[in-house]
Amino acid sequence: MKQFQIEEIKNKIIEGDALEILPRIPDNSVDLILTDPPYGISNETRITRTKNTMKFKATTDLISNFGSWDKFENIHQFMEFTYRWVQLAIPKLRPGGMFISYFDRDKINFLSQFLQKSGFKSKGYFAHIKSNPVPQARKVKWMNAWEIVGMWQKSGGKLTYNYQLGQHPDYMIVPIVGGKERLNHPTQKPLKIAKLFISYWTNKGDLVLDPFCGVGTFPLACKQLGRNFIGIEKDPKYVEIARMRIRTQASPLL
Repeated sequence: MKQFQIEEIKNKIIEGDALEILPRIPDNSVDLILTDPPYGISNETRITRTKNTMKFKATTDLISNFGSWDKFENIHQFMEFTYRWVQLAIPKLRPGGMFISYFDRDKINFLSQFLQKSGFKSKGYFAHIKSNPVPQARKVKWMNAWEIVGMWQKSGGKLTYNYQLGQHPDYMIVPIVGGKERLNHPTQKPLKIAKLFISYWTNKGDLVLDPFCGVGTFPLACKQLGRNFIGIEKDPKYVEIARMRIRTQASPLL
């Protein structure tokens, strides 16, 4: 398997399976891993809202099937997949670098334990709170209004944390992505949150790796902030969207 040279993949969106691409990236070459991987929350549930009486504007059905990329037969298959990609990603991160990932709230402790056994130190958790969560049309529980992000530092090197940016709580309240920022991806994350992580945990010129970059939100944030990136995405339609977003961002917004 031919190894990439960093200069040939820097600031590129690579089309392919992360499990096949990650081994080709040089070890100790990236300063931050920031990603939103598949975490097995898809299902076949469809909630029909044609007779909706709730006080919100929506006419389409609620669909929880995000795509085949987020489907697993059982938790064992999901955790096996997770441990595999994490094991492949860890060597790419420099000592002292940060590993930051969205994850399933019920399973994130398994990921944290795995990383800590692999020489990482927990830096806590971050809550992405949605100011406009999807209503619970079945009226059986509260709305799912927040997502969790874990933060871990790899041992053996110097931490980058830009404290001069000021104190910040371990949460941010932002709406679900909408308007012109919204693209054709069911789990798209806000650019505002991406830029928060990148600003605090990297310096200008650092290299950020996203093994599951979707429509390129994290790489786009890197370009706007003067950081370098490597994005990996399996789905060709998302690759094209991500590349388009990067091309149309002419220069860093410094």
